[in-house]
Amino acid sequence: MKTSFPLILLFVSFFSVAGRTPLNVYLWEDTLSPQVVELWERNNNYQIQRSHFDNDDERSLLMMKSVQLPFDIVVLDNVSAQIYGRQGIFEDLSKLPNRKHNAAKWNQACGTHAVPYFWGSVGIAYRKDLIANPPKTWDEFVHPPAELEGRIGMINDSVETFLPLFYSLGIAPTTEDVSQIQSSYEALQRFSEKVLTFDYILSYIRSQKNYDKLQMALAYSGDQHSLNRFFTGNNWDFSVPDGELYIWVDCLAVSSHSENKRAALSFLNHLSDPENAAKNAIHIKAATPNLSALKLMPDWYLNDASLFPGEERVANAHIDSELSAQNISLRTKIINRILKRHEAQY
Repeated sequence: MKTSFPLILLFVSFFSVAGRTPLNVYLWEDTLSPQVVELWERNNNYQIQRSHFDNDDERSLLMMKSVQLPFDIVVLDNVSAQIYGRQGIFEDLSKLPNRKHNAAKWNQACGTHAVPYFWGSVGIAYRKDLIANPPKTWDEFVHPPAELEGRIGMINDSVETFLPLFYSLGIAPTTEDVSQIQSSYEALQRFSEKVLTFDYILSYIRSQKNYDKLQMALAYSGDQHSLNRFFTGNNWDFSVPDGELYIWVDCLAVSSHSENKRAALSFLNHLSDPENAAKNAIHIKAATPNLSALKLMPDWYLNDASLFPGEERVANAHIDSELSAQNISLRTKIINRILKRHEAQY
C-alpha cells in the first residue's frame, strides 16, 4: 500500500543497522523475494528497506517534485528509465557485471542507466470462480455484462487508463493524435460509470473492506499470483484479450544522489545473478529478462502462458514507449475529470 513521503523520511532517519542507514528501495508491492533479500543482507551486513508505489505516474510525480529522494534504488518503467537516464539522475549501469545475462532486447528497453528487472503484458485479472467466460476482446471488457457493472477495477495511469478503450476502438494506446484522445472522453466517462475503483488491484484488495465486490480488473501479468498468495482458494486468474500485446518492462536504477552507491550496485548485481534472478522470478511469478536464469526454471514456469505469451505475439507486441509532454498533459486532464466524477459516484 502507499507509504507517505514524510513517513518514509522519518522512518529512514531512525532506522539503521550496525550504524548504517539502510539501503532504500522504491518499488511495486510484492515484487521482491524475501529469500533473495535475506541472502544479500546476511552477506553484506546491510538492511533493505522497501517502500511501495501504486502506479508509474505516482512514482514519476514524486520524482519530478524532487529527484533527491531518500531512495538508493528505484524500480521504474523503461520509458522513465530512458528519460531520467538522459538527465543524469541515475548511475550508468552499462558495466554492471551481471547485466550480460539479460536478453539484449530488454537491456535496450531500459537503456544504459538501468537494468531490466521483469517484463510482462497488460491484461485482465478475474475471479475464475465467479466469471466462467472472461473477456476475449478489449471491447468485451469495456462493455461488460450487467452483472459485472460496478465490479470492475481499473488503473490510474496516463497510458493504462486509456488502453482498454483505445484497443477496443482500434487505436494505439500511445497515440499522439489529439483528436483521438479528446474524442475518447465521453466513451471513457460511460465506461467509468461501470468501474468500481481506479486503484491498482493489489492496493485495493489489501486496503478495502468490500474487496469481494471487485471481480475483474485491468492488471499486469503476475498480479494474479500475488492475489492468490494473499487469499486462499486460488480463485484469481489472468488473461490477455485478442489483438496486439502491450508489454511493460520494469527496470532497476541507482540514484545519482545515493550515499550508498557501492551497496546499491552490489544489490543490483546480486539480483541479476542467474540463480538469484531465478529464485526471485519463481517467488514473484513474473517473467524474468535473464536468459541464464531461464535455463534454471521449472517447466510449470516456462509453460505459464500468462507469463510467456506465444513468441509471435511477443515479437509483434507494442512495448511501452515515450509520450510527449503535451500528450501526457492532455491525458492527465481527462483522467482527473473522470476521477472527479467517479469519486462523486462512489
